[in-house]
Amino acid sequence: MTVQVVRSTDRVPFREKIALGAGSFTALFGYVGVSMLAFPVYNMILGVNTALLGMALMIPRLWDAFTDPVMGQISDNYHSKWGRRRPFIICGAVLMGIIYGLIWIVPSEWNEVSKITYFIIAQILFFSCYTVFSVPYNALTYEMTPDYNERTRVMAYTAFFHKAGEFLYQWTIPIAAIFSLHLFASKDVNLPGIRIVAWLIGLVIMSGIGVLPGVFVKERFQKKTEHQQKVRLIESISQAFSNKAFLILVTIIVLNTLSGVLAMGIDHYILIYYMGDGDITLGSVWKALLSSGYAVVGFAAIPVIAWLAKLFSKKGALYFVYSLMVFGGIMKWFIFQPGHHIYNINLGFTILKFDPIILIDPLLCGPMWVAVKIMLASMMADICDDDELRHKKRREGMFGAVFSWIEKSAVSLSYFGTGLALSLSGFNNELGGNQAPETFTTMRLFLAGAPAITAVFALVALKFYPITAERAAQTRKELEERRGVVGTDI
Repeated sequence: MTVQVVRSTDRVPFREKIALGAGSFTALFGYVGVSMLAFPVYNMILGVNTALLGMALMIPRLWDAFTDPVMGQISDNYHSKWGRRRPFIICGAVLMGIIYGLIWIVPSEWNEVSKITYFIIAQILFFSCYTVFSVPYNALTYEMTPDYNERTRVMAYTAFFHKAGEFLYQWTIPIAAIFSLHLFASKDVNLPGIRIVAWLIGLVIMSGIGVLPGVFVKERFQKKTEHQQKVRLIESISQAFSNKAFLILVTIIVLNTLSGVLAMGIDHYILIYYMGDGDITLGSVWKALLSSGYAVVGFAAIPVIAWLAKLFSKKGALYFVYSLMVFGGIMKWFIFQPGHHIYNINLGFTILKFDPIILIDPLLCGPMWVAVKIMLASMMADICDDDELRHKKRREGMFGAVFSWIEKSAVSLSYFGTGLALSLSGFNNELGGNQAPETFTTMRLFLAGAPAITAVFALVALKFYPITAERAAQTRKELEERRGVVGTDI
């Protein structure tokens, strides 16, 4: 194996890696912040129909179909003394944090139509601001370094903060339950408790932490792009979809997202109603522990995934984790069912019932999520180089925007699929844990089948991915001969 030495000019300083990674913490909450509270608040507390709620979660993606590519075009063509990306990152972070808190102030006495209408409008405003933040932020991550392996190291930092966000976000409902109990004397999670937590997330995590990449990270392509031809919307989208490597990554992320979000929604209901007998607080604590397990496994897997990528290539690392995911998906059928040994853990102020068997799930499926976070972003940076070689333009914003829109569309389709799956299963929240046996069987089939089947298709798609380390090195050589070496512009 040949050891490749990273040029000093290609290395990203530690401070910038930390600031850039912190932006991934905010991006994670922007990505899942609405969905993590939508079903618990609008269905479990406010009683909105699951199918209707799933549709409401899907509608903003129609708006994203317009705003994401437009924001990518704006960011690619924008020039200022502060850079192409950083002003938008700061502005978007501040605005989306404020609007996030407003999503959850819907009055409980409104009828179902009014609640859903408010929810849809608030989402459209929120995700518009999220687009202003996330599209330039993603573009900034792609252009941090021209080095094939240093890109993977940079993405490892973003993956670390992403996993930190995963560790924290599933504790939202349990933390809201504590506020509900101690501030509002409610034994159950209530809207006032959730609203306090939502405002903390919005103002601290989204607005506060979200501005760090815009303040502390330096851009690398500002000067190199000052005189390039304008990035045109339709032309760029067409050329993006003519790129074979990009299409394969799109296929993988769609498969990944469809199965992941569907499983993320279904397992919450199984934990509450199938394994927890309808106890929302207990099931949500189990869900938080499960997600924390995913985060811990993710933290541990980051150096392993980076090592596998260096040893076997980026594609080789993904082969490994998707193969593991096939087995993990099948095992969900056996893991998520009652009848395991339940431990009573004395926390002082309460007794926590816990089923440790559920922690097998993140051991099997957790590595895939961190691998995708690291590898797909690193591979996208390689694709942007390939695109520059072909078309003589740096279009990280457009590529990132199109990729982001497709990913978010898959998320929305998954939310709709979650609501539809629950509806098809015959789930009725008024029955609590007394659902029909066939209802739980259908839910478990969705939970186990979706990850296993989509992982198989992802393995097939990976076989056709064309960019190797050798090809990336040759692309870089030709680019530098044409337009010079990339340095730090700002």
